[in-house]
Amino acid sequence: MKVLIVGGGGREHAIAWKISQSPKVSKIYCAPGNGGIAALAECVPVKAMDIEGITSFAKNEGINLVVVAPDDPLAAGMVDALENAGIRAFGPNRAAAEIESSKVFSKNLMKKYGIPTAAYEVFDNADDALDYLRKCSYPTVVKADGLALGKGVIIANDFDEAEKAVRSLMSDRVFGDAGKKIVIEEFLVGPEVSALAFTDGETLVPMVSSQDHKRAMDNDMGPNTGGMGTFSPSKLYTDEMNDYCVKNIFMPTIEAMRKEGRRFKGVLYTGLILTADGPKVLEYNAR
Repeated sequence: MKVLIVGGGGREHAIAWKISQSPKVSKIYCAPGNGGIAALAECVPVKAMDIEGITSFAKNEGINLVVVAPDDPLAAGMVDALENAGIRAFGPNRAAAEIESSKVFSKNLMKKYGIPTAAYEVFDNADDALDYLRKCSYPTVVKADGLALGKGVIIANDFDEAEKAVRSLMSDRVFGDAGKKIVIEEFLVGPEVSALAFTDGETLVPMVSSQDHKRAMDNDMGPNTGGMGTFSPSKLYTDEMNDYCVKNIFMPTIEAMRKEGRRFKGVLYTGLILTADGPKVLEYNAR
C-alpha cells in the first residue's frame, strides 16, 4: 500500500520511520517532509495546510492511506476533504478535532459530562476578564481558546501577570483569532502526565505514558512552548491509575464526543495532572 504522511517535523519523521517497517507498505510519501524524512520517504513540495493540494496528490498517486499528523490541518478539515474524495485518512475530522482547537468547547464538554477538570470561566471581552481576575486567587491560568502552537497557556502568579496575558491574547492578538475568547481556570497542583490512546470512536487502546516538559527554561521556569523534551514511561502513572483513567476519563470522553455527534477517530492525547483529589484533565490534543 501507498502511504502519505502530512507534515514536516520530528513527529512525522518518527511516524515515517515506524511505517517504513511494515511489510504492507510499498511506498511512503511525505508532504512537505524534511531532510531526515527524505531517507525514508519521497518528500513532495505540498504544504501541510494545502488541503486541496494534498487531496489532489493523494488521488493522482493512488494513495491508500493519508496520515494527517499536525493539528492545524486537522482543525481545518483535511480529513473531511480526503474522506469526501474517497481517500482513507488517519486522524479526527474537523468536528472531532475541536476538542483541541477550542479550549472553550473542551472545557464545556468536560463540565457537561462530568469529566474531572479544573474549575473555569470563559470570556470574550477583555474588561470582563480583568474584572474577574481582580477577585481571583493566584496563581491562576489564562488560556487562549484556539490553537497557539502550544504557547497559548499562561500561568499568572499575580494580577499584573494575568492582565498582561489577557491584553496579549485578547487585545494584541499575538495568536490571532485564537485569542478572541479565553478560558481562565484554577491552578491545580501536582505532577503532569501525558496519556495517549488509539481510538475508533468506540473502543480505546492506551499507549505507554510519558511526561513532557513544556517550559522554555530549566527548573520549570519560563513560558510554555510546544515541548522542550519528554521521557517515557512515567513512573507516577501506574497500571491502577491507567485503569482508573480509562474508566473515568478516556472512555467517558470518547462516549461524550459520540453523543455530541463528533465521533473521534485517531489518537486522543489527554494531558493529566495528578492532584491530591485524583487525576484531572488539563487539555486534550487531537491527532
